[in-house]
Amino acid sequence: MIEFSTNGLILMGGIFLLAGVLMTKFSSRAGVPSLVLFMIIGMVLGSDVSGLIYFSNAEIAQLVGIVALIFILFEGGLQAKWKHIQPVLGGSLSLATIGVVITTTIVAVTANYILDISWLEAFLLGSIVGSTDAAAVFSVLAGQNIKSKISSTLEAESGTNDPMAMFLTIAFIQLITLPETSIGTMFVSFILEMGLGAVFGVALGFLASWTLNRIRLDASGLYPVLSAGFAIFIYSATAMLHGSGLLAVYLAALVIGTRQ
Repeated sequence: MIEFSTNGLILMGGIFLLAGVLMTKFSSRAGVPSLVLFMIIGMVLGSDVSGLIYFSNAEIAQLVGIVALIFILFEGGLQAKWKHIQPVLGGSLSLATIGVVITTTIVAVTANYILDISWLEAFLLGSIVGSTDAAAVFSVLAGQNIKSKISSTLEAESGTNDPMAMFLTIAFIQLITLPETSIGTMFVSFILEMGLGAVFGVALGFLASWTLNRIRLDASGLYPVLSAGFAIFIYSATAMLHGSGLLAVYLAALVIGTRQ
């Protein structure tokens, strides 16, 4: 394991950014999702292979992961259009909710049988891996010759299934640590969380769209910064009010992208 100074960390960050851009160009020509290359590099440099970088801070990992997911969902929502999402809305929501539950159940049954763990632990494992990854879906579908209806269904599903997967994960953790937790209470909490996420996402999306369309900034480079600020604000404000911040971010971006 290598100890990095502040300058060393900044240098490594710059190298990774440059490598990321170059790999994106290479992956598009080779027909390989850039996400696969990123994962391979992370595995090689991480503690499991070379051990050059050892990272074990769960709090920082959670923070970086949430911020990254905010921007991934926000970018995905901006690229989507309501006229494409509307015809496949029912199927997308079914996949994002019932589909996640079915996948979670299949993984849980398999884990209980193979790993010989408790049912709650098996369902926790299933809920963790039960949703499709938005970054992977957006990356794989980009520039591919796929029918518009199928592409829109998969993109909408991948952008809306994270709240369901996150709720299931938290619910099973709570059931494991607090066995007296009421299923009915968790169901009401889920409905409230999704409802607040949808309401705040649409409302703040209209506010952000109105602001972006009317404000006149001195430098064009400030508009992406303003959009990023809205994305973080929408997530954090919704989450602090116990709504689904991830759902709010995606819906807000969908509103912004449709109204631009």
